[in-house]
Amino acid sequence: MKGMLQKGFTLIELVVVIVILGILAAVAVPQFVDLSASARTAVGQAACGALQSTATMYFASNRAPTAIATLQAGVTTTDGGSWTGATCAAPAYTPSGGTAVTCAAIPAAFCS
Repeated sequence: MKGMLQKGFTLIELVVVIVILGILAAVAVPQFVDLSASARTAVGQAACGALQSTATMYFASNRAPTAIATLQAGVTTTDGGSWTGATCAAPAYTPSGGTAVTCAAIPAAFCS
């Protein structure tokens, strides 16, 4: 009489796999949660860089300083954030759901 062939997994094997997956999830989840905060900060830094570039381009085309409101309106963002600094010395961008990122001061020759 031939012995029966074993098919499938035992209960112990399934429990071990579930425990391993649980450990991996516990390690990976905090890293992904932190990524969203750093992504929002990166969006703010990118908006600040775009503001500096916009100021330079307006100055190159007009040879005169441009109002900060015009410069901020010239920066297109799609994240729903907003500009919070109304001066050339300390403009700041607040990404949607994030914290404000203070930009570098725009030179007085570029901004009024």
